[in-house]
Amino acid sequence: MTSHDVIVTLTTDFGTQDGYVAAIKGAMLSVAPEVRFVDVTHEVPPQDVMGAAFVMRQAIGHFPEGTIHLGVVDPGTGGSRRPLAARFHPPGSDREHIFVGPDNGLLSLITDDPPVRTVVLDQPNRWRSTRASETFHGRDIFAPVASHLASGVPLRDVGTPTEEIATLRWALPRADEQGVEGWVVHVDRYGNCITNIPRETVDAHRAGRDVSVYAGSTIIRGMNASYGDVTDTEPVAVFGSSGSLEVGVNRGNASTLLSLNRGTAVRLVFDSQPTRARRLTEIG
Repeated sequence: MTSHDVIVTLTTDFGTQDGYVAAIKGAMLSVAPEVRFVDVTHEVPPQDVMGAAFVMRQAIGHFPEGTIHLGVVDPGTGGSRRPLAARFHPPGSDREHIFVGPDNGLLSLITDDPPVRTVVLDQPNRWRSTRASETFHGRDIFAPVASHLASGVPLRDVGTPTEEIATLRWALPRADEQGVEGWVVHVDRYGNCITNIPRETVDAHRAGRDVSVYAGSTIIRGMNASYGDVTDTEPVAVFGSSGSLEVGVNRGNASTLLSLNRGTAVRLVFDSQPTRARRLTEIG
């Protein structure tokens, strides 16, 4: 595989106001001029590792075998955290991809299984000709490594094998026969509030009963298939494209209108018996 065939995705908290993203791409193109870039996002909230992981999980499983994912959300840049590269499988995929980024838990959050192979990027003479800045490892460490990997350099040649990586875990919802309790883990551009409550967990306990969704001070009676199933500005609960419960407002911003943010508790309560009444939405 040549660099012409390789896709490199970029996920950062750099924004687009400054020249940081361009500097990373320039450093890579200097080594692998035919690499293809895909910007996942550069709008991750500053230093928000879990926010970066959520967005990456939304996207990376749709890319082909051999895609390289550069994830640079790095609160510990210049500190003791290690730089890594790893072969891994995205969630629900048997394709093998490569991650390049800091050892701060990001890798553990974007895959459900241990990496196939991981190396610590401690062999700079193999992929860098200049001294690395202590404040811009994205440009001076991660970009050169990714570009050499895109050019066909084996993973084993850019670092030393390791079995240990920093680990973070997604918090799981709590479920019983009365309902499921979780919280908002991501607010998207439209203000839709995505929770950590997957459809499978709800289906396993629901037993055909109707539901009420309690999100902050808002109560939503019943679930809908899409946002457009309710009238304009009405709150709605759906299972979104991620497969998890979302709280939204049709043609409105749920985060703003309902005062919901990341970390807000959301509880889905099963009714004691199915109801046939017209669906109601209450806002406290």
